Amino acid sequence: MTIAKDKELQFTSRFHEYTRTLDCVHCGLCIPYCPTHGVTGRESDSPRGRIYLMRGYAEDGEGISREAEQHILQCIVCRACETVCPSGIHMGDMMESFREELNRAHKVKGPGFWLAKLLLRHVLPFRGRIAAISDLIYMYQRSGLRKLANATLGRLSKRFSELDRLQPEIPEPRLRRIETDRTLPGGYPSEGKARMRVGLFLGCITSEWFAPAHRATIRVLQRNGCDVVLPEEQTCCGALHRHGGFLAESGELYRRNAEIFSRSGVDVVIVNAAGCGAALKEPPHQFPAGLGPPVRDICEFLDEIGLVAPKGRIEKRVGYHQPCHLVHGQKIGPRAVEELLRKIPGLQLVPIEDSDRCCGSGGVYNLLHPEMAEPILSEKTRTILESGAEIIVTGNPGCAMQVKSGLERSSAGKAIEILHPVELLDRAYESEGRSTPS
Repeated sequence: MTIAKDKELQFTSRFHEYTRTLDCVHCGLCIPYCPTHGVTGRESDSPRGRIYLMRGYAEDGEGISREAEQHILQCIVCRACETVCPSGIHMGDMMESFREELNRAHKVKGPGFWLAKLLLRHVLPFRGRIAAISDLIYMYQRSGLRKLANATLGRLSKRFSELDRLQPEIPEPRLRRIETDRTLPGGYPSEGKARMRVGLFLGCITSEWFAPAHRATIRVLQRNGCDVVLPEEQTCCGALHRHGGFLAESGELYRRNAEIFSRSGVDVVIVNAAGCGAALKEPPHQFPAGLGPPVRDICEFLDEIGLVAPKGRIEKRVGYHQPCHLVHGQKIGPRAVEELLRKIPGLQLVPIEDSDRCCGSGGVYNLLHPEMAEPILSEKTRTILESGAEIIVTGNPGCAMQVKSGLERSSAGKAIEILHPVELLDRAYESEGRSTPS
């Protein structure tokens, strides 16, 4: 059989991707763990179904149908399939690479592509621009415009109400502006003799929208004998770029962070957002040396060095929702987090059914695919309400926003507080010596 030269060249360019699809033995062990297959029940919305679609594209080279492409894009990239796969398939890496190929193959790119590229290239890497947008959202929330919009647009559009619930409560500017370390020998000194010098990764929107978690992280690290450094020039981790197939842009961001943290003189880089941590721990292929200093999730790090046990009591029932990119991406199971929480006097850990099951956030997945994210969130909301927890802790900002939006739909859910695990530790340290429990 004679193969046309252009076809042969096309296949050769995709040969590496093709061979990776052959590792899948189609055993089906991943299917019960795939949240999107749980919604539709379709083989094409399962990991092995998507691998079939990617293999067909590599073999054929004639492009991919809109329907098949939609099944690929409907993957949340939660990576639960990786945890149970006996063949060691790296679904997250395959999805990022294939979405880059889709971006390249589209001759006509729609407005959504250009909007995504604008935000990813010209907004997220710049904390100053994120700060300006955050100021606008803060004014919108505090001025009464939000209530007015909900009273008018919210009644006319269910989708507007859903998007509004996803908004985090933006802290006031004085609480958001974390002073970064312009002179690296300074920073935030430890309480007592320093055990080590750590760098805190701030991220993009987390640097503004979840600044209280950053402040709590700094205080907890200081209490546990760490000098904390916040390099000024650090930038976005590139996780959202990778999810969208913008791998060149994510590689550039990784390069910048690697340069900054490599010369910062820190012993370890601490991350308190699971998605950012996974992106920084898994360097692009052109960076075999990684970020320079080792990267650790804050709870993983505290578990490794041995937490200074807090004495302050917190008399609350607490449930732990496991972020996908912590348990499946970074391979950090619940033990590391739960053992820290068990050291807080008075705290009662309550189990959440399928706590490692995706909540439907997936970076911006809930914005792009609400029809898929909604039933996944509804199931997560049900299990949380049934747990009887008064506080839900989770180590990823996207999960926190998503879970909060689901809980706010019921009166019982509105009473449940959403925190980062390190915020609860910080409260326990802060309440030491008080006569009344937190």
